[in-house]
Amino acid sequence: MSATTGPRDGLLLVAAFASGAAALAYEMLWTRMLALSLGSETVGVLAALAGYFAGLALGAALLHDRSLRARDPVRLFVVLELCAAGFAVVSPHLLQVLARVLPAWLGPVAAAGGAAALAASTAVAAAVLALGAAPLGASLAALVEARRRTCPFDQDGRGLGRIYGANTLGAALAALASVHLVFPALGYGLGAALAALAGAGAALAARAWGARAAGQVRQDMSDTTGPARHVPGDLSLTTAEPPVAGGSASSVSPDISAEASVSPGAAGAPAAPAARDIFAAPPASPVAAATPASQGSRDIPAAPAPAAAVDASRDPDPDLLREPWLLDLVAFGTGLTGIGLQVVGVRVLGQHLENTIYTFAHILAAYLLATGLGALVYQRFAARAVAGRPGTVTAALLWLLAVLVVPAAVALAQGPELLQALSPEAAGLARAGAAELAVAALVFAPSALVLGALLSHVIGLVAATGRGVGRTYAWNAVGCAAAPFVFGLVAVPRLGYADAFYAVLYAYLALFAGFGWFRRFSPVLLIGGVLAGVALTAAGPRSLVLVGDSDGWVRREERQTLHGLVAVSERPGPGGAPLRRLQIGKRFRMGGAAGFGEQRMGQVCSLLSHASGPEGPIPKALYLGLGTGSTMGGALAVPHASAEGVELVPEIVELLPHFADINLDLAERPEVALHAADARRYLAAAPARYDLVVADLFHPGQAGASSLFAREHFAAAKDHLRPGGLMCQWLPLYQLDEADVRTIVRTFLDVFPESYAFLGIYNAQNPALALVGRAPDPAAAQLRLDVARLAADTAALQNIVDPRDLLASYVMGPAELAAWAGDGPRNTDLAPEIAFQAARVAYRDDRTLGAHNLAAILERAVAAPAALLTGSGAEALAAASAPFTAAARHYLAGEIARGDLADLSNMSWETAEHFLRAYEADPEFAPARGALYTIVRKNQALAAKLLPRMLARTPDEPRVYEAYLLHLRAAGDQAAYQQLRAEATAKFPGAALP
Repeated sequence: MSATTGPRDGLLLVAAFASGAAALAYEMLWTRMLALSLGSETVGVLAALAGYFAGLALGAALLHDRSLRARDPVRLFVVLELCAAGFAVVSPHLLQVLARVLPAWLGPVAAAGGAAALAASTAVAAAVLALGAAPLGASLAALVEARRRTCPFDQDGRGLGRIYGANTLGAALAALASVHLVFPALGYGLGAALAALAGAGAALAARAWGARAAGQVRQDMSDTTGPARHVPGDLSLTTAEPPVAGGSASSVSPDISAEASVSPGAAGAPAAPAARDIFAAPPASPVAAATPASQGSRDIPAAPAPAAAVDASRDPDPDLLREPWLLDLVAFGTGLTGIGLQVVGVRVLGQHLENTIYTFAHILAAYLLATGLGALVYQRFAARAVAGRPGTVTAALLWLLAVLVVPAAVALAQGPELLQALSPEAAGLARAGAAELAVAALVFAPSALVLGALLSHVIGLVAATGRGVGRTYAWNAVGCAAAPFVFGLVAVPRLGYADAFYAVLYAYLALFAGFGWFRRFSPVLLIGGVLAGVALTAAGPRSLVLVGDSDGWVRREERQTLHGLVAVSERPGPGGAPLRRLQIGKRFRMGGAAGFGEQRMGQVCSLLSHASGPEGPIPKALYLGLGTGSTMGGALAVPHASAEGVELVPEIVELLPHFADINLDLAERPEVALHAADARRYLAAAPARYDLVVADLFHPGQAGASSLFAREHFAAAKDHLRPGGLMCQWLPLYQLDEADVRTIVRTFLDVFPESYAFLGIYNAQNPALALVGRAPDPAAAQLRLDVARLAADTAALQNIVDPRDLLASYVMGPAELAAWAGDGPRNTDLAPEIAFQAARVAYRDDRTLGAHNLAAILERAVAAPAALLTGSGAEALAAASAPFTAAARHYLAGEIARGDLADLSNMSWETAEHFLRAYEADPEFAPARGALYTIVRKNQALAAKLLPRMLARTPDEPRVYEAYLLHLRAAGDQAAYQQLRAEATAKFPGAALP
């Protein structure tokens, strides 16, 4: 042990590192699981994050005095870490229970989304997480206090910088390890236990360091001879002279020689100090000594170290440490701005990133890694940085943080190009993750490095006052808790991405000016610094909207939101009518030419519900996920008495009128109620029961979306269905690999043993599969579709015009689904398989997934059983559906074989024959007809093979004759042309023939 630095910090740094790792793992676990209760809409996400930081602040503030007065702060740290670890072990199960009960308790308040929702959700989050987050908030303060007592001469804070840096680096490692290794392999239950072991390891390391430090002090004291001298760690022997204005560092250092004025053993002199607890607080001051003994022996008030312990002689005002509230203000402000920079920056980057659970871990790791490195770099230069000018260093770091916002904005604007260079499409998780880390580091690392240095600087200064760092840390956490609301709820929607990002710069400049003013810096210097910082914004980008239009699309309206950029674009469509498209970020586009398929998907579900339910309109339906509204609008073409629509992003609901032509004027329909809310929480909180619940296509790889495929969510849907009601869950087969599809099917069957599978559209590139689960009904053993109602409903539709079309989309029943799904994992709240696996698939960007999954389904597909139909004409419809179904299967096989081939002139005969077989099975199957006529028009070689067989199958079809005649004329076969034309003229007198 050094007489100037105290015991070695190795084990202490291990404790800080493990504590940071455990805390970050807890945060990721708690905020994600709490979102199941509070929802994934803006209010819920912000409330979960703010609740965690509020818990940290609460613990740091309430236990501030305890940390400062504790006889053994290491023991306090151990207790706090073990308390947090204990809560972590039980928290997944507790939060899972709360996810079932909290939505119903919050009910209409949470659904409102206003100030009441914000207050209620934040209060709930803080209350739930207090048991875990509060001990974490106080633990760092206890560790800092322990080191301060053992190293009283570390007035420049370099040791505290090492502690803060190690703690932050541990958090950075945990951000990556938890989502890449721990939670995917173990789930949240066992993963929380492993994180708790890290917290327990931190406690053990700290205790071992404390025991070693105490042993070293006792050894030093037993070897002491001669005059009593100060031993590092024994704060009871520390005194100091009053501060001397303008004095040097040595003139304000503690006078350790004053203690040796009387030799040991002399009359009336105190005996040599006995070995005691290394961490015991110093004897009370005379005032404190008069305090009644009833206060107890465990909490002896610690006499604060004098404010002169840090030299500020070269600052304009040397009284910085006598006004610690200003340092608390800096801590609050840097918490607000540091998290604010992340909130806005992540939303801007999110326009081009995959936005999976891995994406946010990569960004967080880059930020924390830079912050920790900044703290460690600072401790190397702390002595020079602090000596004589701690206030100047504080002001300089604040100003530097402000101006670094501009290069961060430039890096954000260049982020898409850098991402594309580092990770082209379909690069995979490893390369794409490295690219995300690199871009995040380019944007956030400079600011985070300086922020780490500043926080270490402030913590060191506050610790030097002897007042403890708990309250300062609490103010920092309060700032962190406020940032999501200030920047996410107010700045982004009102100012847009660019101005919200520059608002961070203005906030830093305000801190710089306020701190400098109270520390009596030159007004000229302060004004000049502010003006220079503002002027620098001219060098930054004026817009941070990074997604533009292409391929003839023209943007009509856009919203910059916390959920991403939401834009409406249009271009001329067939016949001159405009096609409109809804775009969220770079990757998600809805509407346009896809509107027909989206309408058809809605009609599949509403037809099944109406044909199997009571007489009259569908009494009550719930549609989860709106997008352009075309799915719900298409479904409403089948009569509904009442329908509710739920969309996560409020701005999407506001933009629905742009798509009135494809959503059938959804926003204005009297039977429709639309809500901006999280689908899962809304369903869990809904007091009503429904006849039909339709869950639209949710991107399974998106952060938070996997909970919509969880067993608990399916169970909530079942609980909200009337007997015999249907849950229709759409699966995007092009965004999942087969194993993930089977996992979801397996999970769905656990809740709905009577389930059926229907295809949404006849498309192999972007196929969608509907899992239709039926709630048990004592009055009816299985799903039965009324033939008369099917005929009446389809007669009024434009997307499904024949009951045979609906039945042809049937692919599996309960037995076939169970056989295909087999045994394997389920997707649950505690084991969110899809959150991790579907995210990996998203990084692969495999364009063949849809065709592969569709082929796997068609291998096991069966025809709709006759038992599915009821009423007069059931047998006739079943018989008529068989060839139509066969045609659909052949057509889909052709689409799979075709792949992404756009030039039909290069199509092989083997592929074209699939479409021909579909036509031969049932010429009324329209998709096959359209494909064949396109092929014979563009490929004369295939036309020579296809047209004779088409004519043989439909000898009375004028269009086949027309296509054949055009082919023969183009081929120059005049004899065959004249013969066929004569035959056509005889069959179709008066028809216009080529």
